[in-house]
Amino acid sequence: MTRFSCAVPWLRRGEIALWVIGFSLLGWALAAILIARVYQARQERAFFPPDMKRTPATRGGGDPLVLGRIEIPRIGVTAIVREGDDDTTLAIAVGHISGTARPGERGNMALAGHRDSFFRALRDIQRQDTIRIATPRQSYEYVVDSTEVVGPDDTRVLDPTSDTVLTLVTCYPFKYVGHAPNRFIVRASLVRLLPAAASGEEVSRARGDLSHDERAQR
Repeated sequence: MTRFSCAVPWLRRGEIALWVIGFSLLGWALAAILIARVYQARQERAFFPPDMKRTPATRGGGDPLVLGRIEIPRIGVTAIVREGDDDTTLAIAVGHISGTARPGERGNMALAGHRDSFFRALRDIQRQDTIRIATPRQSYEYVVDSTEVVGPDDTRVLDPTSDTVLTLVTCYPFKYVGHAPNRFIVRASLVRLLPAAASGEEVSRARGDLSHDERAQR
């Protein structure tokens, strides 16, 4: 028996082991995606049902850590926002960075999301894009002022501000394999308040009402 023929069984075992590991990783990734989608759908139904007349106390299945929903219409971002930026939260939602302003508060509200899931589309964001933060009681519309790339230890982007602003944080580069070395930052300013969880037709109607009021004042 040659040395090569003795090695063949071990090579086959190694190949089988690699296949098992590969399928296990694929299964884990698919399970993570499914868990996130189920969580998002459940919280969407709980906090933003078609019948918005129900109060938060009467909506079953709602996570008490949910703050609202982020929407960036032009690039197709829609995701539930949950308190915290730990791994568990970022696996299922966009996370609100603790210590920064919350929806409706003056100051700098910072949200974090993974570059390969909820914030993947931020690579296409542009100045003047609209961002909405919707809650069951009020919606807030922001316009993008700037984007920048900073180092992972540059926390100045989370500093409090006197104006009402929104800061989005994700890893960068977007296509980097492994732990990305930098952070991509989006800064937006509040421009208007809208009816509770307003979107689509409601936003257009709200803007029309505001324009009518502005013309009446003139």
